[in-house]
Amino acid sequence: MDIEKIEKELDFENTKDKIVKFLEAHHAIVLATALDKRVTIRTVTYATKGLEVYFMSFGHHKKIKQIEKNSRVALCKDNVNIEGVAEILGSPLDETNRKYAEIYKKKLPRDYAGFAHIPGMVMVKVTPKFIVSMVRIEKRLYLEHLDLGNKRAYLKKLQDETH
Repeated sequence: MDIEKIEKELDFENTKDKIVKFLEAHHAIVLATALDKRVTIRTVTYATKGLEVYFMSFGHHKKIKQIEKNSRVALCKDNVNIEGVAEILGSPLDETNRKYAEIYKKKLPRDYAGFAHIPGMVMVKVTPKFIVSMVRIEKRLYLEHLDLGNKRAYLKKLQDETH
């Protein structure tokens, strides 16, 4: 593949499908949240439907309190970085959350059985907006961008200073 340009367009659907398969193959991801001048990170177990990421947490935990006031979050697994918006859905046992809970329960049945019934447990949905992955092509490193808002995928050289 000849990549001499600063930026090369990629097939949006193929790039998206590659990320979906990557996320489906794993069950833990690092979540970053921020409020005021403090950024915190932690690992959460998750399930996905397409690119949407679902996880559970106690409603009183710092990550939930931060999301309540700043819904912008980041997720990272290996060299895949996701910027998105989090939505606190409420109890995984609420009827309105059944479809989300089933997604989580199917992938992580032990986690669901062990935590979903605990009072104060909430389910969170993260809707990705932008994804960047490091990829190797012909012994060189590139950053693959997936701009979900503009339905655009493109590749940039790693050493390009505009990242």
